[in-house]
This record gives sequence, C-alpha cells and structure tokens, in this order.
Amino acid sequence: MNTTKTGIIALAALCVLLVCMPGAGALTIRLDPMATANSYASASSAGAAIASASGASANDNYPISVDQARDSIRVFAGNLNLNPQLAYTGSMEIGNYYYFTTDNATFTVNQNSGVVEFAHFGANESDSITIVYTHDQAMTKAKDFAATKYDSFSSRSWNTIIDQIDTGYDWVYNQTTGDWTEVETQKTYDFVFREEKDGILLPDLVHVSVNPKTGAIIDYWGVDRLLTVSDLTSQVSLSSATKSAEDYVYSDFVTTSSEGYLAVIIRSQNVEDLAWVIKLHGHYAWDKDWQTTYEMVVSATDGSVLGTGWDNIWPEHELYYY
Repeated sequence: MNTTKTGIIALAALCVLLVCMPGAGALTIRLDPMATANSYASASSAGAAIASASGASANDNYPISVDQARDSIRVFAGNLNLNPQLAYTGSMEIGNYYYFTTDNATFTVNQNSGVVEFAHFGANESDSITIVYTHDQAMTKAKDFAATKYDSFSSRSWNTIIDQIDTGYDWVYNQTTGDWTEVETQKTYDFVFREEKDGILLPDLVHVSVNPKTGAIIDYWGVDRLLTVSDLTSQVSLSSATKSAEDYVYSDFVTTSSEGYLAVIIRSQNVEDLAWVIKLHGHYAWDKDWQTTYEMVVSATDGSVLGTGWDNIWPEHELYYY
C-alpha cells in the first residue's frame, strides 16, 4: 500500500529549490529551543526566542552549568581569558546544548558532558575563491585539528563520507547590461569522517572545514556517542528495505535507481537504531524532467520506516544535501 506524509509534495518541491540555492550544500546544525513553560524570553523585534539555561536543562539528569560550559570553551579554544556569552539553549536529536558566542566565533556545548561538540570560527571564513592549499594539505590540516579535539580520533576507523570543495555564490548586478550574474565568491574544503565498524557506519562523526587560501579551520563538529545497539546484524535485506521505502513515498513517484547503506542512526533523544538508509532516485509520473531523490531511513530490525532525510535523524538529516 502506498502511503505518504502530509505535505510530501510541497516538501519535495522545497528541497528542489534548496538544492538550487547558492550555498545550500553548506553544513549547518539547527538547535530547537526547549519548549518549557519558562524557557523563552523576548530577544528581538523580529520575534526571535531565546531559551533560558534552566529551561533547557529540565530533561538532563546531570546538567553541566553555564560556568562549566564556559570553562570548557576556554580550554577548547586555548584561551583562558576568553569570555563567551550564552546566546540561547536548545536541543538536537543527540542531546541538549548551550550555544555561546564571542566576537568572531560560536561554540555549542553538550549539557551533559560539557564537551564542545560544534564550533564555528567566523574570522577564518573564506572570502575568496583562491586556492593555495592543495587537497592533501587541507586534509592533513583537518585531521591534525580533529586529533587535538576529538578523543582517540587517530586510533579509530573512519570512513570519509564527504570530501569536496564547497562553493559559495552571490548575485552581482551588471550596470552595463542590466542583468544579474551569478558569480563564485568563496570556496571551502569540507571533510566529514564517520566511524565505521564491520562495514556499518556509526553515529560518531567528525566534520572539519578548511579555508583553502589560509589553511585556517572554519568549522568543527565532534560527536562521540556510546554504542547502545548490541547486534549489528540486519534482520531485513536491502531489497526489502528498498521496497518499504518505495511503498512509503508518493504513489506517482517513479524510481529509476536506488542505493542504500547500513548505519546506526540516532533519533530524539539519543535513541539508537540499526537502519538502512535508502536513496530513491527518480521522477514524477507527470513530469520526467523533475528529477529528485527521496532519502528514507528504514529499520533493519522490522522494516518499518523510521523517517526521511527531512526528519531529525542524526546524522542523515544534517548531511541530507550531500
């Protein structure tokens, strides 16, 4: 039986638009504000919300204090005089977080462990398309940085799942022709390493982006989770998982090819599952030129659909456009 999530056509259209947008492939993380009674305060005339520290910690058994998180950032940055300011608190499928800012950087600290798991160094952002550092030099920069920030990075088995140059664009108005021209404005090396065990991708992940002109580190992610899935043997075949995925999507979607891999994924909050991640490539029956891809996450235990690439499933959601 063909089933579909509400609004799946609208979402598909939105995803097509996002793929075409400049910079859509850039890696980003999203923190959802904690929805507790006292967790919001007025933040700006635009109506933005900032969650309070006490509200965000409501579901944590042993929350790290704001001061402890601030000290963790100082150690991470190698600057004991740094004074990061708490901007807001929120959550992802992999936990609750404090989000701090400085003049030119942001740090996201896990509330339970106190580990800085996400960092962005704004001062190091690329401002040109000039490439000085070769791919291999940038890869070395990324691995060397990860080795200093991520425990046992050098001794683990990593699968490089993203290895590319990300290009940023801007629209420039030509006063002579009266036309708008899309021009390249920046380039960035993006590397993502995902831990692998017995050919199965784990939720542990490291992402580092490198400025190709200066060799400076722009972004860092470092997520390390205890593996709670005891059996990494799939009870569902790839073909069965693909059939479940095809039955789930819109009935007029025609699959022309598919692929899949076995992984341990995390759903909110920190619920791990062994799953098949299935990518269905194809088009809609009424328009063969509308080529798109559905990413479906299917349980490797019972074949049920756990979600899509749009849902909050770590890390597939964060890596969706790759």
